[in-house]
Amino acid sequence: MSDPTPRPSSAPLGGRFWAFWSASLASNLSDGVAMIAVPWLASSLAPENAALVAAVATAGRLPWLLLALPAGVLVDRLPRFTLMVSANALRMLLWALLALVVFSGWASIPLLAAFAFCFGALEVCHDTAAETTVTALVPRERLESANGHVRSGAVVAQEFAGRPLGGFVLALGLFAPFLFNVAALLVSVVALLRVRATTPATTATPCPTSAGRTPRGVWSDVVEGVRALWDQPLLRSVAVIAVFVNTAYATLLSTQVLFVRDVLGLGSTGFGLLMAFAAIGGVIGGQVVSRLRSALPHGTLPTFCLAASGLLYLLVALFPLTPVVAGVYLLSGGLVLGYAVAMTSIRQRVTPDHLLGRVNAAMRTVSWGMSAVGMAAGGVLVAVLAPTLGQADALRVPYALVSAVSLAVVVFFGRRLVGLVREHDR
Repeated sequence: MSDPTPRPSSAPLGGRFWAFWSASLASNLSDGVAMIAVPWLASSLAPENAALVAAVATAGRLPWLLLALPAGVLVDRLPRFTLMVSANALRMLLWALLALVVFSGWASIPLLAAFAFCFGALEVCHDTAAETTVTALVPRERLESANGHVRSGAVVAQEFAGRPLGGFVLALGLFAPFLFNVAALLVSVVALLRVRATTPATTATPCPTSAGRTPRGVWSDVVEGVRALWDQPLLRSVAVIAVFVNTAYATLLSTQVLFVRDVLGLGSTGFGLLMAFAAIGGVIGGQVVSRLRSALPHGTLPTFCLAASGLLYLLVALFPLTPVVAGVYLLSGGLVLGYAVAMTSIRQRVTPDHLLGRVNAAMRTVSWGMSAVGMAAGGVLVAVLAPTLGQADALRVPYALVSAVSLAVVVFFGRRLVGLVREHDR
């Protein structure tokens, strides 16, 4: 009996894809710097209040919960490259304004949370359009490879380059990283404009209404996209899993800066360098995911990634030492990205193109939107436990929670997930 797993194709990805990849790299470099600069600024404004620091992180993720579904409608109705260019141009203006606010000494937690929400709203539009656009730039049999390059490039830019760079630039002043982000996004906008200029109009604008269909209300389009996700058994199961795993993982993310500062005793530069270990793992994971998918028993890659990452985060909870944390971030970075690439590629193949923006948005509403809930819960959890356990031990709890949830998902959902991947990943 032949192995039903598709083998990677050797067809070239093409110049348009690599130009798009370059634009993504610059945009994600800006995001990486922000991942260090914004929480560090928040921790400087509220050094003893984990709930307020987490509130800023929550504000940045909240648009994924509130706005992703209507953003998916925009992606399916409007030219996707134009949407990405507009979103990044507006982000440039906002970063310049935030730099002025910080330089002038007007920054506060409420104002920073408002900026974070606006950045998050524009990120929703840009990233949903970008994920949807990949299918128009490469052959379908090359999606694992293309998505692996995009995801690993994003990890390099965000964590390996952007986060350490953010830590170094912070030494020049709390406002300096935001000026850097303006320059990075300018590069992204120019690259996207070049890709748009060489992209056929029928590819850049997949909206079905342009082909003669009567325009409908936004809500009708949202419902159609959600129904398309829910009616697909594999996507429905992945969405349910994401509710649990992403919510738990977000409790870790929202308090991570305090864990690094108060438990590991690292400064801003050390925080950025520690995050680089996750980037190295992510790069490796993105480059080898298509080979790993073929090497493992068919359908077991997602479950393997969840189980292994759950065990690794347990090590951090038990042994909160800098070498242990760095090693865990290295390995888990590859596992998390490998899971994401595999699931994204399947979703792109099984979803009709005219629904892809809305289906991607619906999945991100669950995966990223629920993380806003988790981030808020993370700050509250640490704040509640700190008087009893102490700040240092309370900051270890989110790592234990991620481990427990990931392993529980494998126990209760693992066999079904393997079966669904085997059925649909062909």
